[in-house]
Amino acid sequence: MKLLLAFLLFFCVFPAGAQNLPDLPDLGELPEPTRYLAGYVAGGYGWSLPFGGHWGDKNDGFKPSPTLSLSASKRIDALLSYGVESFYGWSYQHRVLRDLELKVFSLTPFLKASFPQGDKLYYGILGAGVYQWKQQAFTSGGARLGSDSGSSGGLNLGGGVAYPFWWDTMAGLDLRWHHIFNMKGSNLSLDAVDSFNIMFVVTYGVWKDKKKP
Repeated sequence: MKLLLAFLLFFCVFPAGAQNLPDLPDLGELPEPTRYLAGYVAGGYGWSLPFGGHWGDKNDGFKPSPTLSLSASKRIDALLSYGVESFYGWSYQHRVLRDLELKVFSLTPFLKASFPQGDKLYYGILGAGVYQWKQQAFTSGGARLGSDSGSSGGLNLGGGVAYPFWWDTMAGLDLRWHHIFNMKGSNLSLDAVDSFNIMFVVTYGVWKDKKKP
């Protein structure tokens, strides 16, 4: 009987006490975020591998070159961003003519689509712009040929995956096909050339304060 009375007393007192509890906050009343992700800055290091045609010939073409890349982009929404990217390959050495070496620099605007999956980020990228190349002086057939340079339009297409890295950065693998429409000079004519770039890329998100109304 005592247990029953205690049970009834608890359920009589509890509703009265519950009425005095403070109201839970409405999630709709939480303050708006004061900062937003505005864009990205990224840098990478890797290798550029010539393939196809005379440019990528395994016996009489050019060897892979180490390469650097740098990009900056503005975020449109959670999916899309756009920006500009440059890459520099400074040592495409000819496999036969040891003193023949090419350097390639590009500046390409791009559009990027990002697809978050848990803590990973997958992305695809398409860029098009200007590719500048420079050929140093070399000897061929006993004749000394001077240095040369030129520029051509080109494009690149590829994608990659990034993981959380260090100090709010992300790092991962970037795979890119680069196509130069016409690499032709007075001493060297390679016509259209293709390269496959394999890069380790570190990306940093740029946050900005929202403007007050």
